[in-house]
Amino acid sequence: MAFKLTYSDGQSTDYDDSTKWEVDNGVVKMGRDDGDWTVYVSPSHWATLELDTGQDKKSDDDKKSDDDKKSDDDKESDDDKES
Repeated sequence: MAFKLTYSDGQSTDYDDSTKWEVDNGVVKMGRDDGDWTVYVSPSHWATLELDTGQDKKSDDDKKSDDDKKSDDDKESDDDKES
């Protein structure tokens, strides 16, 4: 699962689905394969780890369709006012 790691100095890095990770006693362990960790981040060097579940992101097409729905709703309410 993709995630964003924010370090204690404020810098953040986005990692994709190919990076495996786990937290063990506050240490963030990262690598390409589960259990084969190549990077260890001490608890004093990282601040937050945010999971990217994909639910918050919308593609441009989704945004356009939401805008279209709003426009259609506005038209319908205008039609009701005229009646």
